[in-house]
Amino acid sequence: MTDSPEINPPATPTRLEQLATEAAVAEGCQLVDVENVLEGRTRLVRVFLDREDGPLQLDHCAAVSDRLSALLDHHDAITGEYRLEVSSPGLTRPLKRREDYVRFQGKLVAIHLFAALPAEPPPESSTVGPGKTVARKKATGSNRKLLKGILQGMEGDDVLIRVQETMIRVPFRSIGKAHLDFEF
Repeated sequence: MTDSPEINPPATPTRLEQLATEAAVAEGCQLVDVENVLEGRTRLVRVFLDREDGPLQLDHCAAVSDRLSALLDHHDAITGEYRLEVSSPGLTRPLKRREDYVRFQGKLVAIHLFAALPAEPPPESSTVGPGKTVARKKATGSNRKLLKGILQGMEGDDVLIRVQETMIRVPFRSIGKAHLDFEF
């Protein structure tokens, strides 16, 4: 048996998210993400919040922190010491749910794929001279695992992203992680 804090069986990551969601919603906020990590011998639970009807204020974070702390203690969700941090996700807010891809349409995003999208067929070309060809279609940048571009929303189960002048369809299930991005 170790002295390091652990999550009790009832507080699986899903249970932790449920408790954090309950606390967030009760305070008029939306849960963006939960991180549960061990730093040294202390369990660190980071909760990231957002609001759709206005800016997230420090008072919102404090209220959710108080409520979630009480819920974690009441449900005996984490044994041992833990530190709870509640904050905004910042400029590079993660995109987790399908609704996020609709809500942030028109924003610059970075999408990391589990595996590269299949390459497109070779561009059409025409013969210019013996052994020489000219491509008629520009390469689209597919066959990459990282896509950066302007989010165009969702269509069915696909996320649409415009990379330069090319629209790329990314199956939602192919996304490892995604976040808002920004340019300096």
